[in-house]
Amino acid sequence: MYLLFNYLSMHLKTQMQYKSSFILTFIAQSLSIFTEFFVLYSLFEKFSLLEQYNSYQLLLIFGIVWFGMSFSEAFCRGFDHFSRLIKNGNFDLLLIRPRSLGIQIIGSEIAYEKIARVLTSIGMIIFSIIKLNNEMNFINIIVIIICCTCSFILFFSIFIIGAAFCFITVEGLEIINIFTDGTRQLGQYPMKIYNKIIFLLFTFLIPLTPINYYPIEFIFNGGPWYYALMPFSVIIFLIIAISIFKLGLYHYKSTGS
Repeated sequence: MYLLFNYLSMHLKTQMQYKSSFILTFIAQSLSIFTEFFVLYSLFEKFSLLEQYNSYQLLLIFGIVWFGMSFSEAFCRGFDHFSRLIKNGNFDLLLIRPRSLGIQIIGSEIAYEKIARVLTSIGMIIFSIIKLNNEMNFINIIVIIICCTCSFILFFSIFIIGAAFCFITVEGLEIINIFTDGTRQLGQYPMKIYNKIIFLLFTFLIPLTPINYYPIEFIFNGGPWYYALMPFSVIIFLIIAISIFKLGLYHYKSTGS
């Protein structure tokens, strides 16, 4: 953990060398998430989909998914941009250092400007909880916190899988963006609006519905109690992702000079 805090401190000092640029980027990141939600809300209002979900429930679903994606982008950027480490040979240096490989990869790149999105999504979640006070109790708030945590684990796992493919391709695969940005884009909408194929795909291949569908059904529509535990299925996805990464690492032969 000491090493991780050193990485965090180092990247913060580096980015603070250009304070004006950092502040403007920070503001822009925050505004972008509001723009996304405005578009989402306008679509739901236009097509009368707010009959199924009111605006505050929609905001809660939106905030949970964006929290996971934004937190992953801020603090797990090393896995998202893993191809850079492979191409420039820096990954070989990480392998010979007597420190945790995972922490070194995470510490290779920290995107502090993405924290603007993290804070904005947290603000959206808190605001929606306040407005939905009549439907909230201690258990429901705990479920929401679990959903946020598992949302981060989901996107982190996708980053790890994307990094694993770099052992074979060296260059990052553009198709991985389908599973990162695509998952975030799909997840900010309630999964109930999609057809059965999409729903099943994002239940058994990528466990998105255990985060933004089943717990929401438990909280607002009186779903069975085990719906509240569905987010923990993401841990299985994380184990699979780490296993794929370790398999790629086992067959890694270096990219040379």
